[in-house]
Amino acid sequence: MADIIGYQNVTQAAAATLKTGPAKFYGLTVTVSTAGTVTVYDNTAASGTVLFTKSSLVVGDVVHFGGLAVAAKNGLHVVCGGTATVNVLFG
Repeated sequence: MADIIGYQNVTQAAAATLKTGPAKFYGLTVTVSTAGTVTVYDNTAASGTVLFTKSSLVVGDVVHFGGLAVAAKNGLHVVCGGTATVNVLFG
């Protein structure tokens, strides 16, 4: 049975805790950006282990791991900087 993948829109105006506890990070798509940045943490706050980070985001950027997920132990917390807005794929 395939994993059910959800998504959440995260903007530069508000960091977001997408999930508390064990989670799977499948990737993201960039929908808005002018020199934006994004950082995904294995945590429920903007600290701890960084699972993914990227600067100089461009609208249309797609980040994925070939259908696989990066496992997070503590949760998924996403912070966008600049003018970035991203759709984060997670389970």
